Amino acid sequence: MTTQWNPFAHQQDLTRRWAPADGPDARWWVVPSVCTLALVLSAWFDLSVMSGVGSTPDMVALFYALPVALVGASWLLPHRRGLRGARTGLAASGVGVALMISKVLAMGLLIVFLCVALLFGWNYEG
Repeated sequence: MTTQWNPFAHQQDLTRRWAPADGPDARWWVVPSVCTLALVLSAWFDLSVMSGVGSTPDMVALFYALPVALVGASWLLPHRRGLRGARTGLAASGVGVALMISKVLAMGLLIVFLCVALLFGWNYEG
């Protein structure tokens, strides 16, 4: 049996000697697992805080669809050293979006409250 050269196979770039060879990454799971834990803790915290204002778990799940998709894509990338930056970027951006969701929603609620308060002339004097 003879083996034929495959033009679509991965060819190692020998011109960049300072960069590690693009081979299997033994620690590919570290960044996605840490970011998954941070995403779960963020969702748990947001659900516990937002349940006090009447938010349902369905609303929290709706807002966490994009962060879960980003962190999930970091798990599904091929386990190569060359894709470590892409894997880290996807997972970190997913956690960043998840952490900013609650802040943006809280700021929006505060702006709406202040606009209504100014519109109706509410004050804290007694």
